[in-house]
Amino acid sequence: MAAALSSSRRALHSLHRRLLLHPSPSPAAARRPLPTSIPIPHHSPTPSFPSSRFFTTARQHYAALRRELLPPLPRLAGGARSVATGRSKLAPLGKGVKGLGRPVEAAKSAAARYREAVGLQVEAFWRRNYMVLVGAGAVIVCVALWRIMFGIASTFVGLSEGMAKYGFLALATSIVAFAVMYVRARLTINPDKVYRLAMTKLNTSAAILEVMGAPLTGTDVRAYIMSGGGPKLKDFKFRLGGKRCFLIFPIKGAERKGLVSVEVKKKKGQYDLKLLAVDIPMASGPDQRLFLVGDEQEYKVGGGLISELRDPIVKAMAAEKEFDDIDEREDAEDERREREEAEQRQREEEAEALRREEERLREEAEERRRREAENLEKAT
Repeated sequence: MAAALSSSRRALHSLHRRLLLHPSPSPAAARRPLPTSIPIPHHSPTPSFPSSRFFTTARQHYAALRRELLPPLPRLAGGARSVATGRSKLAPLGKGVKGLGRPVEAAKSAAARYREAVGLQVEAFWRRNYMVLVGAGAVIVCVALWRIMFGIASTFVGLSEGMAKYGFLALATSIVAFAVMYVRARLTINPDKVYRLAMTKLNTSAAILEVMGAPLTGTDVRAYIMSGGGPKLKDFKFRLGGKRCFLIFPIKGAERKGLVSVEVKKKKGQYDLKLLAVDIPMASGPDQRLFLVGDEQEYKVGGGLISELRDPIVKAMAAEKEFDDIDEREDAEDERREREEAEQRQREEEAEALRREEERLREEAEERRRREAENLEKAT
């Protein structure tokens, strides 16, 4: 199609130049009477170069004659033409031809949609089979590393085939395993480390110690949520996302109790503390919130995720007394049950001892009667 358009343009351009060089009057122009004389100065070299300021009159009459003899040609598809120099300015393919730009744009939009659809399918496949792909990649790296080390060692050192193969296989496996463990340690967040980091900062803060009293101690009641992180594949681009940990736990000081809210992000293998706040209940008035790191805006990140974690912790702290009462009742019931079981065992043991004593007395009586009978027989 492009070749046909190019050839048609060249043919139209050649026809246009031929008409300019050898004009043929149209029927309307042929019926029109020609001017008898045109006042053109005799000293004018040619009428086709009216560029001097002395020949303005000749230029005007030449233009009028040209308009009468040569009618204007229709506009050619493909862009404007330069008549004065004989050169043609061809428009880019698809823009000068009417109706050709729309299929090109439609093809581009369809290609963009197909690319987006394929990207979504690849991303979904990566999320479903993330562990399988990582395991397959680790196996491939292990085999490649094993073959490389075995080839290098076989070139310079003479080793037995079995020892070299299995030895380098074990070495390659251990290297890949340590690499996977290192990458996992850099990408994952340990809640215990976050707890220790928060307690260290709290115990070294003069403002917190002044309000709550030293020393500060934590409890085993904790709640945390992990979000983000891990390798991601989006728009055919592989990147590692930042992992976040939202942690909340109660603390107890010498004077007051409090609730600690922590937000940590793993950035380049390091723990980046985004939020560290303590909610301290006051005897009169609302609770007081002290910020060591971050502010109220950071506290509301994620639609108030920290506040969502706060409710179960507060309920657990409020139910601590109830749990203690329940534990005491359960302990009392266990003690009563154990005492009853001990008494039951004691009664059973006493009954068993009495039964054995009766059997012993019965056997002694029978033995005594047997002896009396034997003595009587002997006496007889």
